[in-house]
Amino acid sequence: MRQQLMTNVESKKKKVLIVSFHFPPANTIAAVRIGKFAKYLPDFGWEPFMLTVDNCRESPQSLSVEMDKANIVRTPYYDGLVQSVIHKLNSGEKTSQAGVASSKNTELAIWKKLVYKAIRPLKPICSLPLVDELVYDPLGWYRPAVRIGTELATKNNIDLIYSSYKPATCHFIASRLHQKTGIPWMAEFRDLWSLNAGAMKIQPLSFLRQQWERRTMKDCNVLVSVSQFWADQLEKLHSKRTIVISNGFDEVDYKRNIPFTRKFTITYTGTVYPHRGDPTLLLLAIAALKQEGSISPNDLIVRFFGSNVMEIVPPLVEEYGLTEFVQVYGHVSFSESIQRQKESTVLLLLRWNHEKDKGMLTGKIFEYMGAKRPILASAFKDGAIASLLKESGCGVVANEVGKIKDILIRWIEEFKEYGEVRSYYHPDESITKSYKRREQTRKLARVFNEVIDNA
Repeated sequence: MRQQLMTNVESKKKKVLIVSFHFPPANTIAAVRIGKFAKYLPDFGWEPFMLTVDNCRESPQSLSVEMDKANIVRTPYYDGLVQSVIHKLNSGEKTSQAGVASSKNTELAIWKKLVYKAIRPLKPICSLPLVDELVYDPLGWYRPAVRIGTELATKNNIDLIYSSYKPATCHFIASRLHQKTGIPWMAEFRDLWSLNAGAMKIQPLSFLRQQWERRTMKDCNVLVSVSQFWADQLEKLHSKRTIVISNGFDEVDYKRNIPFTRKFTITYTGTVYPHRGDPTLLLLAIAALKQEGSISPNDLIVRFFGSNVMEIVPPLVEEYGLTEFVQVYGHVSFSESIQRQKESTVLLLLRWNHEKDKGMLTGKIFEYMGAKRPILASAFKDGAIASLLKESGCGVVANEVGKIKDILIRWIEEFKEYGEVRSYYHPDESITKSYKRREQTRKLARVFNEVIDNA
C-alpha cells in the first residue's frame, strides 16, 4: 500500500523539460545552478527532464549529478569555430600531480600560444555583436536537440519547457520546441544577451542582435533573471513578466566540519577575469604593507584556485614581489573548492568595479555565503554585490588600495587576538537562509505552476 501511494504521488508530479548546455558533471557555476534546480524540483511537485550536450568539453567533468539519471538526455553537438581549435589543443594536455609540465605538455603549450596568437587578430571581429554567437555558440547542437527534444517532450507528456542562457542556442532550441509542441515556455538569463553591458556596441550589429533576441523570445511566457537590475532591463526590452530567481548555495554541500588554517588565509576560487576582476588591488595593498614593514609572510597567505589562475596570477605576483605571500593552484573539484573556502579566514571576490557590472550577482558570492566566511570583495560600489553584502552582513566591498590595507591590518590584528576576524562580518541568518538553493527552487516551482495554470 505504501509503495502504491508513493507511486501515485510520483505520477501526479508535473513535468518540466530543462534545456541547458551546462549541466553536471561539467564543473561550471551555470551547471551548479541548473543541477541544483533539478535536484530540488521534485520536492515541489515537479519532475525534471534534462536536455543537454553529451560532453561539455570546455569544462572539467567533476561535478556530481544529483537527479534521476534516467531523465537525462545528452545529445551530440558541434563546437563553435574557435572552440574546435582550442579543444583539439586541450584534448591531449595533461599535468602531473605535482603540477610540473612534461616535455610533451611544454610542446603543447607552445603550440597553443601560437594558435592563440594567430586567432588574436580576429578577436575584434569575433567579439562583434551577432558574430559572437556565430563563432562561439554551439549552433551545431540545434538540430539534434530539437529532434530529440520533440520526441522527449511528446513521449513524457511534458508540461513546461525551461531554457537557460548562455549560450543562446538553448533559447533557440526551446523556442522551436515550443512552436512544435505548444508547451508553455519559460527562459532564464544567467547573463544578459543583447543587453550585456560588456559587449561591444557597434551598429547596425548591436541593433540586429537585439532584434534577434526579441524575435527568439517573442513566444516565451515568462522570463527569469538573477538580479533585479537585470530583470528590469529584460522586462523593458521584451514587455514580458520577468522574475528574479537568484543564485544560491546548497547547505548540504557545507555540512562537513573543516578545521581552519592556522595562518590568516585569504582564498579565491574560480576564474579570474583580467582587467575586469583581477587581484591587482589586493596585491598592491599587500606589497605596500610589506614595504612598510607592517606584515611578513608569517602573517598571511593568499591562495588562488581555478582553471585559469596559473596563467594570470603568477606574473602579477612576480611583478609585485609577493611570491612568499601567494600560492597559486590549478582547477579543483567543486567539493574541494568548498573545503578550501571553509578552512579559510577570508574569501576573496573579484568583479569589475564599473557601472556596467551593476546588475552582476555572481554565483560565487553565494558559495562564499554558504561557507560562512567573511567576504572581501572588489566590485562596483553601487551594484548588486555591494547591496547584498550590506544587506546580509557577509562582507565588505573595497576598491582602493588604502582601504584594503586598513581592512587587512585590522583583520590580522583581530585574527591574532581572537583567532577570527570580527569587523565587517555580521551575517543575518534571516537574509542568508533565503538564498539556499532549495528556497530558490521553491520560488521557481511556484512560477512554474502559475505559468501552466494560465497557459
